[in-house]
Amino acid sequence: MEEQKEHDFKEHQKEETVTFSKITLWKIVSGVLGLLLVISIFTGGFSLGSNSPSGAVVAAPSGAAPLPQAPSAVVTDMNVLSDDDPFLGKKDAPVTIVEFSDYECPFCVRFYQQTLSQIKSNYVETGKAKFVYRDFPLSFHQQAESAAIAANCAGKQEKYFEFHDKIFNNGGAAGKSNADYKRWAQELKLDIAQWEECLSDPAQKQEIQKDIRDGSAVGVSGTPGFIINGKLISGAQPFSVFQQVIEAELN
Repeated sequence: MEEQKEHDFKEHQKEETVTFSKITLWKIVSGVLGLLLVISIFTGGFSLGSNSPSGAVVAAPSGAAPLPQAPSAVVTDMNVLSDDDPFLGKKDAPVTIVEFSDYECPFCVRFYQQTLSQIKSNYVETGKAKFVYRDFPLSFHQQAESAAIAANCAGKQEKYFEFHDKIFNNGGAAGKSNADYKRWAQELKLDIAQWEECLSDPAQKQEIQKDIRDGSAVGVSGTPGFIINGKLISGAQPFSVFQQVIEAELN
């Protein structure tokens, strides 16, 4: 009888040890995930696990202001990096800003809503900067590529930035569908038959893949990412960060 009691006691201790270990492990995992969430919220953008659009998102969108980061030095030819993508401003402006963006990225929406208008009024419309938009749709955003193709096809009819603005003024591509894109195309009075034919053109996907490769090659690993006269800025940074870099280039 005593041996049986001793055996039962030891088994009970083992069960308590296993249960305690599971609880401890769960607390550690929860703590790490919480830390990653806080870090990603304050980086101001969605990022990838590698230099290709196949990584997993680490953060949910947040209203917290991103922390300014010093731009990284990148050696690149801005004329080559601009490619033949749509742009605003003078073609030969002294400063070139290339944005690599994702229409479904909430941080890209934030940049559009809070910062782009200031860049346009202070630098693009005054002839000091050219603003180029290139696509960098992340693989975990289901509508990002479709929205990019819809906008690019609007660009075939000289309405690229009008369509670009439609998407961002409506909160980005998250939760949207082809029906939304078609309605916006009609509002912009596009030739719908021509626009829809463009949507199925394989060249559109190839163009987007080229944008992704070019962005990755200069250090872009998340959205939004910017190259300003060869300098990299990551995330939806406040206007003051862009202003500092642009003014340094102008001076």
